[in-house]
Amino acid sequence: MKPLINTHEFLSLSSTLNYQLAGEPVNWRGILTFLMETEIGNDAESSLLQALEYLDEAYGKQKRRLGPLAVLHPIRAASLIAKAYKKPDMLNLLTALLHDKDEDLIESRYSSKAWQSLELRFQNLYADMDEQISRSLIERIALLAKEKGERYTLYLGRLLKEAKKTPELASIKLADRLDNTLDLRIDLYDITDNSHSFQVVFDILFANAYSGLVPKNPHPVSRKINGAMRLYQLYKNSVLLSIVRDEDIALDLAGKRLFYSLAIASIRESQTIMLHIFSYHLKEPAEQRALLLEAMDYSHRGGFEFINEAGDHALDGFFRKYFVHDNSKEKKRDLNTLYENKRLIGLAAISFLIIFANFINSDSYVIRGITSDGIIPQ
Repeated sequence: MKPLINTHEFLSLSSTLNYQLAGEPVNWRGILTFLMETEIGNDAESSLLQALEYLDEAYGKQKRRLGPLAVLHPIRAASLIAKAYKKPDMLNLLTALLHDKDEDLIESRYSSKAWQSLELRFQNLYADMDEQISRSLIERIALLAKEKGERYTLYLGRLLKEAKKTPELASIKLADRLDNTLDLRIDLYDITDNSHSFQVVFDILFANAYSGLVPKNPHPVSRKINGAMRLYQLYKNSVLLSIVRDEDIALDLAGKRLFYSLAIASIRESQTIMLHIFSYHLKEPAEQRALLLEAMDYSHRGGFEFINEAGDHALDGFFRKYFVHDNSKEKKRDLNTLYENKRLIGLAAISFLIIFANFINSDSYVIRGITSDGIIPQ
């Protein structure tokens, strides 16, 4: 199976959309035509254009954490749904465009006048739709919103319970995570992106003459998402993929393509983190070899088949120690602690590489202990 989109295609999509969004006024019909691989009916076009204009007003010039315009995310998510389904229906496209509405576009972020304008625009959007579609859209948007302080596993369990009846919900969540994962590429483009990771791994393990990666540039400037935060995003991907499998969601072909594409994108991100550590922090091939062999041994002993109790090995209890938090203060503290341990970041990157390869290599692979109830040692 071929991934829906690779890094180069994703960056090209983002660049084209960003250029179009700079127009005054924005040609939303042109953007919609660019996103769709097939023609859509007049009713669908009208509703989708209204949704795009609503998002434009709602997000304005807001930016994502790494700098791109915030409105790019829902537009790209809808583009991924269009790619996956080939002939997507209006409800799926609208759900993808508006999946963050109840989570991000909330009254407290706007002035009273701005909020009234947004609410009126949204009411006009669903007033023009078929009643059943508008009702389903409102329900889907509510399900896709993670409540403040809600555990990620509990949120996914709630969402995927409904996805058993409506598998498209799982597909839209997969598209959301795929876009978020690919979007990490904007912040880390250096020599490691051009290296062939498996060639590097082979040289480390077998070639005595190998002296390690030699970056041409100094360490990249620190940005808002560091290696530990990137690992947290990979953790969220592994939890989503595992719960989708554990709940036995009946993904259609489009959903399966999104599942596979997210696993591939996660492998690419794991490789990039690993190579970054090997280029700038653990530079000696002997250190790198020890790390690779340690992860391999842990894998062969079944360490990535289930959630482990905390123990003597650095990976025992890893998910629970660094990624399960009761509040944002704990999350920041634990990720900062992880960030200081470059060897553990490298080991974790290799571990995630193995985990996502397992998802691709076996249709029955899950990480036992990852459930809607939480991350529970087995």
